[in-house]
Amino acid sequence: MRETEGVTTTAGHVDAYLPSLGPLVVITLLNYVAQVPYYLHNDYSSMHPLPGLRAIVLLGATLAWFLVGLTAYRRQRVWGYWVLLSYLLVEAVFYLETLASGMFIQQLRNHTLLIDAVFVIGYIAGLVATYYAYRLIRFRRVGKSLR
Repeated sequence: MRETEGVTTTAGHVDAYLPSLGPLVVITLLNYVAQVPYYLHNDYSSMHPLPGLRAIVLLGATLAWFLVGLTAYRRQRVWGYWVLLSYLLVEAVFYLETLASGMFIQQLRNHTLLIDAVFVIGYIAGLVATYYAYRLIRFRRVGKSLR
């Protein structure tokens, strides 16, 4: 295998049509980091200093889902493709449903710039997940791997 600019195929040649996974990793991790100021702004108080256990477990589990799928995919494990793809499809459906229902209009109305930024980061993450899910499915059919 040969790697140039983060784009490698299993056939050992570089294909300019395969995007790097870097943007996906950056926006996904940024979306998780953005949940901290979101929590502090919306839910934190002296009576409620820590997020609930359910929230911590769900956020941690989805982050682990993404990282396990990404790591296994990059190591070219067959199951890594399916784990990463399932994460991307769930994220894509979540955000696309919110966009299609018009709920995003309510979310971006009458909030502080901080909360608007968190929502925008989330929607960008959803669109990026949609793009990468499409690319994974498309290139799986021709036996190529995104890196």
